[in-house]
Amino acid sequence: MCESSRKDMKLIKYFLFTVFSTLICLACQSNNDEESKGYATLDNDGYATLKMGETCVISNGNNEMKISFADVSDNRCPKSTCYLCYGSEAHILLSITNSENKKTKFNLSIIGCVDELDNEVGYDFVDTIGYRFRLVKLSPYPDLDIINKKDYSAKIKITKL
Repeated sequence: MCESSRKDMKLIKYFLFTVFSTLICLACQSNNDEESKGYATLDNDGYATLKMGETCVISNGNNEMKISFADVSDNRCPKSTCYLCYGSEAHILLSITNSENKKTKFNLSIIGCVDELDNEVGYDFVDTIGYRFRLVKLSPYPDLDIINKKDYSAKIKITKL
């Protein structure tokens, strides 16, 4: 094979590699379009994990419901000093819009020095529009550093009544 043929083959391989790389990047970008729009999904066990400002869409037959993590107020004591603390709690504000564009807002809470609740006994929940909403986890857990509100994520258990 002559030298110019080898150079042509290398050029063709480089071109094909560039084209395939670009196509892969475009495919990944289109798969992430739903995430970039700020939509989360409900998993098979009925949990939605929402970042601050993110929305989860739930379809129920012909009805669609949008659940948004609108705000957070985290007054949980740092774990290292929790035994000295009274009134450790965190609250999130959920905003729900149904298919008729009617909005409902309510708070969910975690009381005490916990970052994740492992059972349903005695914890805060709200029953509304045919569903039960319960805050299961709020991350990150506060320490001594200040947490930016945009860094929070909430795991919410959503159960149809």
